[in-house]
Order: sequence, then structure tokens, then C-alpha cells
Amino acid sequence: MKYLYILVFCLFISGVVSAQAEIVATVTDSTGTTLPGANAVLLRSADSLLTSFGTTDNNGVFRMQNVPSGDYLLRITFLGYERPDQTIKITKDDQYLGLGDLKMYPAGFFLNGIEVKADRIPIRMKGDTMLYDADAFAVGENAVVEDLIRRLPGMSVDASGQITWRGKAINEVMINGKPFFAGNSTLLTQNLDAKAITNVEVFDQKTDSEEISGVDDGTENMTVNLEMKDEFKAKVFGEVYAGYGTNDRYQGGGKVFRISDETQIGLLGTINNVNKVGFSGNEISGFNGSSGRGGGFRYGGNDGSLPFDSGNATGQNRSIATGLNFGQSIGKNGQLTADYALFDRNQVQQSTSLEAYNRAADQRVVETLEGNATSQYSHKLGFEFRQKVDSTSRIRINGSAYIVGGDNETQAFTTVKNDGEFVDDYNVRELNTNEQPGGEISLSYNRGESGGRRGPGGPPQGGPRRTFEASANASYEKNQTDLDLLTEGLDETSNSELLGALINGTQLQNRVTNSTNLSGNLRYTEPLGQNWRLRLGGGYGLDRDEGDYRFLFQEDETINLLDRDWSTLEGDVSLIRTLGKGGNISVGTTYEANNLKVEGDDSLDDNYNYLLPYIRLRSRFKKGFFSANITTSSSAPSISQLQTIVEPSANGRSSVGNPDLEPARNTRFNTFLWFNDQFRAISANVNFNVTYTDNAFGNAVTFTDGQQIYRPVNVGHAWQGSVFSGVTLGINAINGELRLEGSVNGSRGTGFVDAVEQLNTSLSTTVGANITTELNEDSYLKLGYDLNNYINSFEGEDGGVSTDVTQLTHNLLAQFELEVSPKWRFESRFLYSIYAASDFSAEENIPDLRLSLELRPFRKKRHFFRISASDLFDQNTIINRSVNSFLTRETTSDGLGRYFLGTFHYKI
Repeated sequence: MKYLYILVFCLFISGVVSAQAEIVATVTDSTGTTLPGANAVLLRSADSLLTSFGTTDNNGVFRMQNVPSGDYLLRITFLGYERPDQTIKITKDDQYLGLGDLKMYPAGFFLNGIEVKADRIPIRMKGDTMLYDADAFAVGENAVVEDLIRRLPGMSVDASGQITWRGKAINEVMINGKPFFAGNSTLLTQNLDAKAITNVEVFDQKTDSEEISGVDDGTENMTVNLEMKDEFKAKVFGEVYAGYGTNDRYQGGGKVFRISDETQIGLLGTINNVNKVGFSGNEISGFNGSSGRGGGFRYGGNDGSLPFDSGNATGQNRSIATGLNFGQSIGKNGQLTADYALFDRNQVQQSTSLEAYNRAADQRVVETLEGNATSQYSHKLGFEFRQKVDSTSRIRINGSAYIVGGDNETQAFTTVKNDGEFVDDYNVRELNTNEQPGGEISLSYNRGESGGRRGPGGPPQGGPRRTFEASANASYEKNQTDLDLLTEGLDETSNSELLGALINGTQLQNRVTNSTNLSGNLRYTEPLGQNWRLRLGGGYGLDRDEGDYRFLFQEDETINLLDRDWSTLEGDVSLIRTLGKGGNISVGTTYEANNLKVEGDDSLDDNYNYLLPYIRLRSRFKKGFFSANITTSSSAPSISQLQTIVEPSANGRSSVGNPDLEPARNTRFNTFLWFNDQFRAISANVNFNVTYTDNAFGNAVTFTDGQQIYRPVNVGHAWQGSVFSGVTLGINAINGELRLEGSVNGSRGTGFVDAVEQLNTSLSTTVGANITTELNEDSYLKLGYDLNNYINSFEGEDGGVSTDVTQLTHNLLAQFELEVSPKWRFESRFLYSIYAASDFSAEENIPDLRLSLELRPFRKKRHFFRISASDLFDQNTIINRSVNSFLTRETTSDGLGRYFLGTFHYKI
């Protein structure tokens, strides 16, 4: 308890100090050369009393800390130079004032009758909001918002358009205080004219619960709000483009936006055969994540989202993608956002996959030569409605409907070897058709007490409020998959007895699963003083899957009907202690009464009761943030883990369910530490998490000569963990930064291989570094290196360790963008990948060089012509490596090879 008092006292002192302001500026001469040793004094306007002072360091920077609110005169002196006193007003909400560059002029300069004004404050910290005066930062003639953001101290933008502030990712970009394509920063920042912005605000956007309760729960949702100038509102802006190249390569598309105080509209689309699967990082990274409904895309997902192009698609692709987003203010406090997304893709691909399986006595390598022809499509319509009913209540409704589907034709030839010795080979032709319609809707309501005292001993007005929260969710999805599988050449003596496993001849499978999820939750929070809160909650959830699996081989037909229900009735109690501003510690537990019921060809009706405690700690300090959590949860087996008809694949891996599976219990510890000192240009963060699972879902793998059959089983325990660390250092000497990153991901658990219990360990390690120097406001050079190492090993019952499978990859990167003049711009990216030899594959080196030239002959560079060249060495090879339980995989696929493309971009 003594240490808790000390912690609370330190946080209180930190809060008192942070309530005062810090003033920072750089002193230069009229040419921009910094002046070390200049003296700065802050005088109180009322009586010229000296309040604070500072001296510039070797970089010409001075700092004045802990300055109280008031009106002041800033006076700077340097031998042989002068400048007029600058008036500064500091309010009680100001925490930081960055004055930018303050120029000194030769003594006597002002006798010439020239008045110098230096009263602009480029940066101001008011409470939790960092406010940047956009006009105080010089950008190019035709700069967009992204160019402006790159010049703001503490902010950065990576190659994909992701914005970070003090090392924290920006989750939402707003325009004039309204949500617009939330979860995606690139749409506005890469298209809106920088001159249209008057202020850039960065803040932690409060959740409905935080607004209602009046308590910052420590969860961060970093948001950028762009305040537009009136003369730019209600104007149409965007870009359209079209291009054609060698080998009949083409691309076309565009994006158009219109923003006003009441309405926001965005439309974008693309069609191409240059392996831009959907939209590239420069176009969109979360189109229908509007209003915080989830950003980012999952290619091949089941929610109809538009895909995100990683820039490394395999095979030959033709893709079409279109998105429409609409936002409308409803009354004074309501906002409606709706969106529609369409995606259509055709792909032809040739690939070779190597899969290594370690066993106690030998090593099995499965090599599959595969050709695919794939067609995929998706449609999704979504909406969100937010309403501030009054100062004490909020309501939010989200909904979506989608349909996702496609078909795939695969021709594969597979060879199986044990320790280099031939075992079997066979051919497989697979025809697969899938369709998934579905939808979801959710409703949340938050209400708080409206101030005043709340009974005897209650906190005073302005403190934590009594709150009530209610939510309801419903979703439905139908997943229908039809499989036509022809196998030839498989050794008949080793075929599995399981229905659906690989067997010579043609088998047909029809799989239909109807999934329904219903849930409702209530939560009540009662303040127990200024810093303590008691939270009570309860809820009910139902997760239902109805499975209809049918198998036909020659004259034999089998039907497996299975319905699975996982119902949960829960109650929650927790005690929350506020620690400083934005910090808290929460201790509580959830009691779950679960029922797992299986009906149909198999039956099961069991109850599982869990007491799931948790501890959450969050703490903010002046230059960072720390969190640590211990949480527990339960997980039920899915319908696919229970079904007993095998689902095979072309490379011989087959999966079958186990109706005797029991739920698992997970315990997870994770912690996050972030530190940033923007004045010293140092940013660092560390993430660590580990999950222990009791009664975990493991695998029992049975090897026949031709295939590997996976069956889920409950095992004693399993571990998963990861560590990530990153450091960014600003380097004035090169006008750039150095980034160092490293991560380790691993898993460890038991399983059964040919009925022998074995311990499997998978470990992947990545370390990297890159250095970037800014040549000018529109040019940079970047050099980087990263190393990836994958290890997979088994340990049998006798303690013996089989030979580890190891894969090592080196990547060397050189990238630059150089604007020679307003009319000429060069870009280049050279990536050299070294895939070291492993136990089952030879070494391979792949150089990948891409070049482009932009020509901007038009007035003000509004339109431009771009000539690009890809894969100049014509390697036409894409390699992906991965480590999973029981196997290590390497897949080599074809790409587009060398091609040239000319594209004309027209700015609107």
C-alpha cells in the first residue's frame, strides 16, 4: 500500500506540472542559420517581472518549462542582432507552445522603417489537443494535406499513407469535426489541397462511454481533425487516371470527393491488370471503415470489404473495385454514414509449394506443382447512425449486408518424400465454388447522470457520473461450398478410411453452414468517490451453427447433419481506481455459465462454468503511455472442428472434425510501453504479450504415404507469445531519421503425430533497420535492411529433438523520390532478397527494380504523366515463407514479369 501512495503522489505531482506550459523555439538569423548562445527572457506584461529565461543550445533551440498562465513579452538578445518583443498569451489549458523559427536581424535593421511581425504561434497544446497552425508551415505550390502533415513536428506519414503522431497510429481522420472515411487517412490527405486547411488538430477522441461518464478510461483513439477554410468548402476535388503499357497492361480509375459542413461524398473506382488487387496503399486502406466501423481490409474475407493491395500480388490478376461513401449531418447532433463496396477479381497463377513436416524418425517433404484459375467477387452495403440525444446520452446503430463468393479451379501434381526417399506421387484436379451471403446489425445506448451530487457521500458535480450502457448485436451468415475433387495415381494401399479423404476417383462434397449470433449486454457504473467506481454488468449470447455436409463417391452417399449451440450467460463485477489523467487500474471478474449442445448425427449437452478474473492497468505520463493487462476468456469449438467428413486439398493436407472436443480456457498477459520526446526526436515503443491456453485445441496428425490428415484434439496446454520493439531517432545532420525494429513470435504446444505425443515449437524472428534522409520538401532517400528467420522443431516422448527446419531471408532496400524541378520527378525502389538454403530448398536471390518518371508540364503541376517500369530484371518470381504448427512452408509463385506502363493523371 505504501508504494501505491507513492505512485499516486507522483502522478499527482506530474499532473500539476503538466498543467503549466512549456515554450520551445529555434532562434536563427535572417538566412535561417541557427544562433547558439542567444538569450531568451519571458517578462510579465503587467509589471515586466522576469518569469522565465533560457539560452539556445548548439542547435539554436531554447526551452522554458513550467510557465504559468498569463500575458507575457518574449525578448531575445544576441550580440549584433535584434528583434521586436513578441506578445504571448498563455491560458490555463495550454500545455505546450512551439513558436517555430524566430528570426533575428542585424542591429539597426528596424531603422529602415520595415516592420517585422513575429506573433504567430505555429504549435499550441491546449489540454489534450495539439493544435497546428497550417499557414505557419511552408509547403509546395500544389502540396496536398499529406505533404503538410509530414512537415508538422511530431507527425509522420509512411509509404502507405499511415499517419502517426508521437509514434502513435492515427485511427481516424475527420473533416470539420465530422467523421469521413474513418480508419483511412489516405483519401483526404493524398487528395485535399494543403491550402484548404487552416488548422490541424490531434487529440484522443473520447468514446461514448468516456463522454457520458466524464472519466478517461485510458483507451486511446488518436484522431486528426482537419479544419477547412470557408472558401474551399463544397468544392469537388480528386483525381482520375488511365494508362496503357507493354504486354497489354492497363490501369484506370479515380476518386472524387465533395465536402461541406453538412454533407460528405466520396466515390472511387479502379480497373487494372497490373496486379493492383483492389486499391493500393496510395489510394485507400479502409474505404468502408467509415465512422469507426472498422478500418483495413481482409482480402478473401467474408464481410464484403474492398481488398487492400499489398503491392505483391501473385500470378496474373484482373481486378475491379468500386466504393461509394456518403455522410450527412442529421440535425445538430446526429450523423449518418453509408457506404457501398464492390470487388471483382480474376486470377491465373502457377506456383510451387514445399511443406516440411518434422517427425521423430524422419522428415517428410511434400512438393506440389500447382496451377490455379480463380474468380472472386463481393458486394457490401453498410451504414452507421450516431446521435447525441442530449448532454447525457448517446445512441449508435450500425448495420451491413454483404454477399461474397467465387470459384477456383486447381490442377496439382504432388510428390511426397521421407528423408529424401520417394514415397508417392499423384495428380489432383479441384473445382471449388463458394458463396457467402450475410449481414449484421448492432445497437448501443449510453446514458449518464446529469451532474450535481448523487446522494450522501457522492462525488461533486464535474466528477465521475453514474452511467448506464446497453448494447444488442445480431448477425447471420450462410456459407455454401461445393467441391468436385478428382485424384489419380495415389497409392491405394495407404488410403485413409475416413470419408472425404483423398482417394482415387472423383468425389463430390457439398457443405452448407448457417451461422447465427445473438447477444445483449447491460452495464452499470456507480461512482464511489472522486477516484473510485464500481461497475456491474451482465449479458447473454448465443452462437449457433447449423451444418449440412454431404459426400458422394461413386455410388456411395453420406450425409452428416450437425447443429451446434454455444450459449453464454455472464455476470461481471469490477472496481476501478483512477490514476492521474487518463490512467486507471481495474480489478474484476466475469462469471460465465456456458452450455455446449450438439445435435444431429452426434449429440452432446454439457455445461461449462468459468470464473474469469482480469486486471487492467493504464497510465499516461508526460512523454509516454504504459498499459498492462491480465485477462481470461473461454473459447468453444467451431462447427468445422466438430464435423466428421474430411475436407481435403490438392496438396494432400486433409482436415476432419472431432465431435468430442471441449471448450478451452485462455489466460493472456500483454503490456505496451510507448515513449516519445519530440524535442530530442526520440520515439520508442515495446509490446509484449503471451497467451496460455488450458485444454487447448491441438492437432493429431496422421501420415499416410500420400496425405496428412489433421484432426483437432484437446491437449493439456499451449503457449503463444510475441515481442515487438521499435525505436525512431531523428538525425539533424542528415535531415532525416533512423528506425530500428525487431520482433519475435512463437508458439509451443503438444500434439500427436502418428499417435505419438510430440512437443512442437515454432519461432519466427525479424530484425530490421532503415535510414531516411529528406533531400527537400518533396524528395527523400531511404536505405534499409531486414532479416527474417523461421524455425520449426519437434520433441518426441523420449526427449529427443528432431532436426529443426530453418528458413532465413535477407532483404536489402534502396528507395528514393527525387523532384529535380517542378516539372520532373524520379522515383525508384530496389529490393534485393536473399532466400538462404534450407533443408528442403536451395538458395535463391531475387533482385526487384522498379523505376518511374513523372512529367508535370502543366501549369501549377495539377496534372502529370507518369512512366513506370516494373521488375526490370524480369525475375517474375515471388516467394513467401511461413512457419506453422507441424509444418514449415515455402511457396514460389509467378508474377507479371517485366513491363512498362504510361499513365496520365488528371487532378480535379
